[in-house]
Order: sequence, then structure tokens, then C-alpha cells
Amino acid sequence: MDTTKKETFKIKRESHQVSQKTKDNQKAFNTVKKKILEAFKDEELTIPQISAKIGMNETDTLYYVMSLLKFGSIQVAGIDDMDEFYIYKIKK
Repeated sequence: MDTTKKETFKIKRESHQVSQKTKDNQKAFNTVKKKILEAFKDEELTIPQISAKIGMNETDTLYYVMSLLKFGSIQVAGIDDMDEFYIYKIKK
């Protein structure tokens, strides 16, 4: 990478300010992420089980679990006996 690009990125990085709303959203996401990952411990869980353990409605739980799945924190372990829900586990 040439030096002008490096300098431009440096200036942008130093001058760009992240909004407080974005910081708050990231903090909230990290809090929920921590709760979800703690709920797993060494077991495999479905969305309703995770939802019950962390005390969040299933719709919001699904959103956060899908985000964690997308970013590689958890993985699908299978499907339950009645073929209703996917079972998730922490990615090792």
C-alpha cells in the first residue's frame, strides 16, 4: 500500500467519531452476547431454551443467536427430536 493511502486512512481513523448511539448499541449487544454464551456452558440449546434461561422473548433471542451464528461464536449442533427447532452450541 502506498504511503498516501496509509496517511489517508490514518487521518480518517483519527478524525472519524463513532456516535454515542452506536457505542450504546454495541454495549447492549455485548451484554446479551455474554448472557447467551453463559447460558450454553457445556450444553446444547434451542431458541426457546436459551430464551427461558436469559429471560428474553424468543424473537429477540432469535435475532441475537442468528448474529452470533453469522459471526462464528456458535454453531448448529443438530435438530431436535420433533424437527421443530435447531439445536445450537458454542463453537470450539
